[in-house]
Amino acid sequence: KAIFGYAPRSWQMKVTEKVLEGRDVIAIAGTGAGKSLVFVMLAIAAELAGFEGIVVVVCPLKSLQKDQ
Repeated sequence: KAIFGYAPRSWQMKVTEKVLEGRDVIAIAGTGAGKSLVFVMLAIAAELAGFEGIVVVVCPLKSLQKDQ
């Protein structure tokens, strides 16, 4: 909460925990649901732990355009 100004939602924490456990995760959430916070939390955790790896983010732009 101190870093982001609000507490992450439970699903954001769960996704982050599973990835840090080494599990593959697919998270599907609507526009504005907070997916980007998961990426940021993982990047911070990885940096602090000295992890090296790759994150792949798939964003279906046509679907996103329809939501707008």
